[in-house]
Amino acid sequence: MSGLAGAARTLGCLLLLGLLAAAGWLFRDRAVDAVGRLTGARAEPAAAGRPGTRALAAARAKTQALARARVDSVILSAPEVASLVGAGLDPEVRRQLDSLEVRLGTGRIEVGARLSTARLPRELVGPLGFALRDWERVRGAGPLRVVGPGRGEWVVDRLEVRGVPLPTDAVGEVLGRALGEPGRRALPVRLPPGVREIHIRPSGAVLIGARRS
Repeated sequence: MSGLAGAARTLGCLLLLGLLAAAGWLFRDRAVDAVGRLTGARAEPAAAGRPGTRALAAARAKTQALARARVDSVILSAPEVASLVGAGLDPEVRRQLDSLEVRLGTGRIEVGARLSTARLPRELVGPLGFALRDWERVRGAGPLRVVGPGRGEWVVDRLEVRGVPLPTDAVGEVLGRALGEPGRRALPVRLPPGVREIHIRPSGAVLIGARRS
């Protein structure tokens, strides 16, 4: 009887250790964030916006004024940025995203959406891979920058699936597989002509035009 009790205790300990290891793997990035908060590192609150017909029209009107050199810079709200990003993504990528939302932070944007998980590599999302549904809520964050005339890219350096942050070294593989381009960490985004720089702030995105001669 004592042997059975000892075996049960051992099995219980092993199960507990397994659960703790899984939790540590899933939440290790969140733990780093918690340490940052305890040491005084605080992020500015981010403004959120969703794509919309009016917001897209307003964003295009502002960027047209920039392209025609009527103004040196314009400020876009979060819904206007969300509309431009949504319209500027590759159509194949956009079809895999639903309920798009963009948040503006300091020097970066955060994009949340429901993502089709058909291409997600289960082995790279840890224990969560066994419970993925056809569509899952994902959230990615990183800087949005200009790389050429009419061309920008959103560099994803943080990715969450169903609220669980993925390890940094898995972000590129997961994102690339989801998009059909292994190892890809930057999503190309079409930008309106005339945009030379983008500066992201919680209050809005500042788009700077070409230098006047």
